[in-house]
Amino acid sequence: RSSIIFMAAGLVCKVLTVFLLAVTSRVPLEMKNVGYNTSDGSLHMETTPTPTLTDGTVLIKVTAAGVNRLDLAQAQGKYPPPPGDSEILGVEVSGVVVEVSPQAEARAGLKKGDKVMALLGGGGYAEYCLAPYQTVMKAPEGVPLSEAAGIPEVFLTAYQALVTNAHLKDGETVLIHAGASGVGLAAIQLCKVLFKGVKIIVTAGSDVKLESCKQYGADVAINYKTQDFAAEVLTATGNKGANVILDFVGASYWEKHVQCIATDGRIVNLGLLGGAQASMNMVPLLMKRVTIMFSTLRMRSLEYKESLTREMSKQVLPHFADGSVRVPVDSTFQLEQAAEAHERMRNNRNIGKLILLL
Repeated sequence: RSSIIFMAAGLVCKVLTVFLLAVTSRVPLEMKNVGYNTSDGSLHMETTPTPTLTDGTVLIKVTAAGVNRLDLAQAQGKYPPPPGDSEILGVEVSGVVVEVSPQAEARAGLKKGDKVMALLGGGGYAEYCLAPYQTVMKAPEGVPLSEAAGIPEVFLTAYQALVTNAHLKDGETVLIHAGASGVGLAAIQLCKVLFKGVKIIVTAGSDVKLESCKQYGADVAINYKTQDFAAEVLTATGNKGANVILDFVGASYWEKHVQCIATDGRIVNLGLLGGAQASMNMVPLLMKRVTIMFSTLRMRSLEYKESLTREMSKQVLPHFADGSVRVPVDSTFQLEQAAEAHERMRNNRNIGKLILLL
């Protein structure tokens, strides 16, 4: 009789365990996320319906979300998400897959429980988010999910700029502005692991930031506040100039870029922090046969993003496992502290990535 009682008790425990797991793993109908007021860019916490799975997507329980300057612009009403994407801030996350559409499972082999990171059109500053399978990547070995959120946007942007846009070659010289930003520190590392003999020149606005750039692999570090970066580039290259310039500033730097770009050089513009209106003498650009490109990632087609994601994953992610590339994390904040993270970025105090934790 006692053995029967013990067996019955064991069965009850098993049933209760299965029930509790089912309850605790169930996706809630509502979730917490960060909202914003476009009149002043202020942030606040709110509760909204949890997104529901659609064909070709996975639902991710978010562990961390990367903060990017475009989030600040969106909060001010200056950079809306692509049509059809979530209005919630956040374009890169890491977390655990909790639901998978049949298409995502069949075409990408994704399954519940996978630890992943993803590039999004929007929706990252939340407890749950939808991601198209085309831009979902397995989190690299050795990189905790709390850091993996700092990979998708910045490393895809840096890879696109250096490889897809600029066609950087072994032995060339690259000038990277905003060297201590997330994209800047990612670009420095990619120059080291994807190319041979590339000379890396960076600009930043403080000695502390310049030292960080050197620690990540920069060869020449220029303080743009106290030095003439064009003159310094020419000195560092024997008056040949930089073959590639990654520019986040725009109008206010154009004259100096004309001075320090090499013959057959390529300028890739990734932002307009220094203004969008510029007047320039095009003769030197013509004589030097300079190529000027403007590049974004968020508004690209899903097909393009899929191709870029697969290529970057193959070429770059293995380097995280062996330690030759790392996520340049500046600091972390709880989701409820998103406003503090935005303020830190707005005041240019960060060196590398700011990450929100859930």
